[in-house]
Amino acid sequence: MDLHHRARRPQKRGGLAEALRTPNLQARYERTVTLARGSEIIGDKVEAERFYQQADHYRRLLNNQAA
Repeated sequence: MDLHHRARRPQKRGGLAEALRTPNLQARYERTVTLARGSEIIGDKVEAERFYQQADHYRRLLNNQAA
């Protein structure tokens, strides 16, 4: 497989500033926790850990907003 000739999709990387502007940060946190639990239930530990890490990121952003 030749990876050098893959079409690249533009990636939107807003970082912290964009996340703080997002009004539904709490909803994103709750959704990723739900996805993590669902992945655990079906036995996909790797996917569950990925979602838990993402949820932890959102939780930290929420804590920064509250401070």
